[in-house]
Amino acid sequence: METTAELDIGRELLYLSGADVEACAVSAGDMNDAVEAALAAKVAGRARTRPKLNIRQPDGSSFRAKAGVLDDAGYAAIKWFGYFPGNGARGAPDFHPLVMVNETRTGLPVAMMDGVWLSGQRTAAFSAVAAKRLARAESETLGFVACGRQARCNLAALRAEFPIRRVIACSRRRETAERFAAEVREQGLEAVVTETPREVVSGADIVITSVPHAAIETPFLDAAWLAPGAFVSMVDLGFSWKAETIRGLDIVAVDDIEQSLPGGPEPLNFIGEYDAELGDIVAGHAVGRSDAVQRTGFIFSGIGLGDTAAAALILDRAIELGLGTRLPL
Repeated sequence: METTAELDIGRELLYLSGADVEACAVSAGDMNDAVEAALAAKVAGRARTRPKLNIRQPDGSSFRAKAGVLDDAGYAAIKWFGYFPGNGARGAPDFHPLVMVNETRTGLPVAMMDGVWLSGQRTAAFSAVAAKRLARAESETLGFVACGRQARCNLAALRAEFPIRRVIACSRRRETAERFAAEVREQGLEAVVTETPREVVSGADIVITSVPHAAIETPFLDAAWLAPGAFVSMVDLGFSWKAETIRGLDIVAVDDIEQSLPGGPEPLNFIGEYDAELGDIVAGHAVGRSDAVQRTGFIFSGIGLGDTAAAALILDRAIELGLGTRLPL
């Protein structure tokens, strides 16, 4: 494998800190392309993944792992993290993922990297790849219900694919939405803040919901509010939405049916059958949007193949730029 020729495989490990990862300067568009290529490779049999591992703890916390193998890139990767929703009271984040990368010729480890930036942008890339097939190409208004990291990542990912001009922002705390709106305006876009989620859902061409699970006591969004021709990406596994209304959309796609079924490692808040996996739509084996008035949705929990694609992109860039710290094995 040519990309790891500069590493002494079997003798050293390249460690990439959070600062190293961000210094790779991977663009949102490049991340979108990497995730899209990984999905197509899976359908073609050149990539493999399995449903995530989710070890639940008695207190509601959990330990999780996501993995995948990409033949074309020559890498396999696994992302591991503990999800502890109560960490805010300790002054710590709910989760902080790390990613281990192996090369596929020998199976030996070649790198470990901080997974915070990677997780945010690869998740948004799934939204963007789905939107390319399920949203109208002329979509220019983005609506956000929750305005944290995922709102920022999704804004970047979707601006790489659509002529976005306007953002509607809503969050639990108005100051959070106002802060996000100010950042949006600094990018030269129009931004409107509302305290009414329905205004976001009914007023946008593309809707992104990323409400933290711990903040959702009862689903409060209705898919019937979506305007004709609108697309929604449910980054929050659909738990901010009334499940019985989601199936009313014309198309509901998912990233991986096996991972998302009831009884699986992370079932989604969805009742009924999915119309297609996103990879099949990307590969042309399933139909995406077919007219301008369809209301479409993508609900997903994130397959490990996305993390593998992101890690491969970052690792190759880091080697090219000479970033990271080499550690002996």
